Amino acid sequence: MRPPAPLMLNELRPSATTIDVWELDLAKPESEADRALLTAAELTKGERIIIPAKRTQSLRARAELRRVLGRYLGLAPEQVRFIYGEHEKPDLDPAQQPGARGPAPVLSFNLSHSEAVGLVAVVLSEAPRQLGVDVEHARENRDLDGIARSFFAADEVAYFLRLPERERPAAFYRAWTRKEAYLKALGTGLSFPSNKFSISFGRDETPRVLRTEREGDDPRRWQLLDLRCEAPGYAAAACWDGAPLSLRRFWGPTSAPG
Repeated sequence: MRPPAPLMLNELRPSATTIDVWELDLAKPESEADRALLTAAELTKGERIIIPAKRTQSLRARAELRRVLGRYLGLAPEQVRFIYGEHEKPDLDPAQQPGARGPAPVLSFNLSHSEAVGLVAVVLSEAPRQLGVDVEHARENRDLDGIARSFFAADEVAYFLRLPERERPAAFYRAWTRKEAYLKALGTGLSFPSNKFSISFGRDETPRVLRTEREGDDPRRWQLLDLRCEAPGYAAAACWDGAPLSLRRFWGPTSAPG
């Protein structure tokens, strides 16, 4: 059965039992309204991107992120403030966390974008969650075997190369997005290599972290979830620590079709 399409919202009802995933249309041209939401630092960072399409995608994604978070916080998008950790992973300014005002006191989020699609994942909980989301455009004519050998764990490579060639592209992007979502949830940047842990990525396997060499981590505490994008040709996944959550899907505030 095809999963339901993202919803268009007039009013958001935050929930502490869901992971909310917002799909962003980054093919739309950036507008003055987008730019007006961004700080000088965000604009400067975006303007450093040389390729015009990628510059637009970056600025649009950041503006939509602000709109999404503003809906949960009851703030104008330009009022949302970010702090940055050791590896530059953005987080919400603690002074703006929902606290007693919402269904749960802590909002965790993560942003990913690739080509014309962006995703924002949001979780509300009693304590901070480690949360990651990844979306990838499934480009043709890539050396998937070579990339797998370079970035996958040895057991993942062995499994991948045993697959029939026709099954490898879908399997590769299942593995890649699940691994990236886990790494983004950890927030370690490049300091924890992608070949130091393994995930399941068989066509009929439940997504999960199988093993990890990260000191003190327990693979059983992680949830992995594949995500379907409305735009064709993309793969995506989310990862978070703690109990399973039900999925809600929404269009970004200025990304809905029509």
